[in-house]
Amino acid sequence: MKETSLAGGLLDNSLGGSVALVFEEEVWSYAEVDALANRFARHFLASGLERGDRVSFFVGNDALLVGAYFGAFRAGLVANPINTRLAPPEIAYVLQHAASRYVVVGCELLPTLQNALPLLSHQPELLVLRGSGEPLLADVSYAPTDVPLDADDGALLIYTSGTTGNPKGVLLTHSNVVSATRIVQENFGITRADRTLCVMPLFHTNALMFSHLPFLASGATVILRRRFSASRFWDECLRYGCTSASVSPSILALLMEHQDKGPAMGASGLQFIMVASAPTPVALAERFEERFGRGLLLEAYGLTESTAVTTMNPLVGRRKFGSIGKVLPPQELCIIDGEIALRGPTLTRGYFRDEENTRRAFSSGWFLTGDLGSIDAEGFVTIVGRKKEMILRGGENIAPLEVEEAALRHFAVRHAAAVGLPDPIWGEVVGLSVVCDSPVSAEEIVSFLRTQLSDFKVPEHVVFVQELPRNALGKVVRLAVRDAFAIEAK
Repeated sequence: MKETSLAGGLLDNSLGGSVALVFEEEVWSYAEVDALANRFARHFLASGLERGDRVSFFVGNDALLVGAYFGAFRAGLVANPINTRLAPPEIAYVLQHAASRYVVVGCELLPTLQNALPLLSHQPELLVLRGSGEPLLADVSYAPTDVPLDADDGALLIYTSGTTGNPKGVLLTHSNVVSATRIVQENFGITRADRTLCVMPLFHTNALMFSHLPFLASGATVILRRRFSASRFWDECLRYGCTSASVSPSILALLMEHQDKGPAMGASGLQFIMVASAPTPVALAERFEERFGRGLLLEAYGLTESTAVTTMNPLVGRRKFGSIGKVLPPQELCIIDGEIALRGPTLTRGYFRDEENTRRAFSSGWFLTGDLGSIDAEGFVTIVGRKKEMILRGGENIAPLEVEEAALRHFAVRHAAAVGLPDPIWGEVVGLSVVCDSPVSAEEIVSFLRTQLSDFKVPEHVVFVQELPRNALGKVVRLAVRDAFAIEAK
């Protein structure tokens, strides 16, 4: 395990020809990823970027993106991954708020980015990946850079949706990233012999802070797929001899729908599957293990603000379905007025350029998660609800206000309220209740919203009501809004 206090040093460049990444059919050695990272670092610096500048990444899963992340870390830049499912106005908000001077974009996503650029007050420089067919940065030296850095410098800026509508920028330091990497390495027992399958998107902390940095820092191999495929998941585990994988509960549900394509009970070769990004229904976890193998699932919990994994069910010993496990030291967890609160070396110091939300999020040094929970006598933590009104669809946070504001842009909509509705695959989907001034169909509203929102934020159910239920203060009563969908279903 290489000692380092900086995120760029987590890639062990002493491993030479050992396989670091397998992306689709490309095989990348540690030496090749290290050289690519240095080329990116030198390219960024030659482009005029300076220590602390933000460089955004609007790229799907790709080995080149892994090298680009390390390049940004080594150049002293703050890497800003952008959700590839965002609509142009949402992309523009992130780029504007982050004041990104440079954007690395996948060639297939370039048209979407180009629709966002006119909305900016500044125009960042672009680098298109896999657009020309020529070797990337082949004329740039792969010699290491010599940028003076500090462990408290920013390393990652990841935007996460909030109940106020606009996403908040979570700033994570090199110290946060390295601490989180070490915690995962130690608690999941990662060694050079391990191979992990990554099907989660690299713009999320799940894929970056679990499936990549801890494994690459351990000399292991990451099997990176462009996207998840239920029909290929098990074949890829067996083909590459994977020992672990990380998924969301939605992926578990999809694997159960395609269970006929899976291996025999206990024959997957996997030592464990980490499940995170959203609560896992107990019934789903039990059915999954009955089909694929007892003791296979490790439910864990973490936030972007805590640089990923904060609690997990033990790798060895008793686990509890429905629990997110025990806190991983040296992180700390307590319950404040029913709400889960965190502190420790992995925790963000605050939101980027957002003093108000930073102040609200902390109480006497503890970060308030917005999740309601409890801790039993054995130290197992259970989430019992969400204090915030966030809709959580397949691990993606959706702010109700954002959906409502988009709906109100439609000429016929006078009032709108968005809520999360239970769904067997996604956990929750968006339901929209509207009051309209003129005749309009649900299909017309959904079609309009597809031009305003990311696909996962578009409502799957729309109901029309005469008035929205409100309390004495005029605030919408969301529990009553959900009742309208139950009545409609009957």
